[in-house]
Amino acid sequence: MNTLPVRINPRQDQIIRLVRSQGYVSNEDLAQQFDVAVQTIRRDIGFLAEQGLLTRHHGGATPNSTIENIAYNERQILNLKAKDAIGRCAAALIPDRSSLFINIGTTTEAFARSLGGHRDLRVVTNNLHVASLISGRPDFRTVICAGELRPKDGAILGAAAIETLDSFRTEYGVIGISGIAEDGTLLDFDLSEIQCARTILRNSQRVLLLADHTKFSRLPMGRVGGLADIDDLITDRPVSAEFKAHLDAANVTLHIAQTSQ
Repeated sequence: MNTLPVRINPRQDQIIRLVRSQGYVSNEDLAQQFDVAVQTIRRDIGFLAEQGLLTRHHGGATPNSTIENIAYNERQILNLKAKDAIGRCAAALIPDRSSLFINIGTTTEAFARSLGGHRDLRVVTNNLHVASLISGRPDFRTVICAGELRPKDGAILGAAAIETLDSFRTEYGVIGISGIAEDGTLLDFDLSEIQCARTILRNSQRVLLLADHTKFSRLPMGRVGGLADIDDLITDRPVSAEFKAHLDAANVTLHIAQTSQ
């Protein structure tokens, strides 16, 4: 699914083609090939990564993968302003004294950072970073899932995590996602993450999906669910008319977060 058309220059178009054909291209090699400064290539790569057209790495770029997510430390800084805006927008939908699930991901972590003005929340999470972000609030009650900790991103996964999630029924489920297909299918990379997300969908009265614009150009191979499983989509850019029709058919409310300049 495409959002509003993205304008790329001929050099950027060639960069995309080279990355897709070679699998990995360094910034230095691209600078030599196009006879431009490395800083220029870094800006190109950064822009193309923000559009979800390739994956930025330290020193170069690779194609987007359908089987492996971007490294957590890179996702932390990718589209940071957009994620913060989405987090603030989503937090504004949560009343004080609410109960909610919060799942894995850097966008849900941005949401957790935006809960500072809330009072008396009850949170169930399988995201260790989320738990840490809200741990200083004496008026919040936080349940951390049992299970196996994945050190690279603070995810808590496995059968015990699913059992913990399945022990609660909350007013809100706040979830992130790795990709959204043109037909509205919600996609992710890891089966354990998918099972945890499905459990949250099943046990939430109202589901908020947080997804920046790059998620609409990524197609992981694992299916989480569909638009019928969510109630609100919070993103940072307008969606296409075709996708808006899918949202309307599924009775999903679209929220466009305003990114500060």
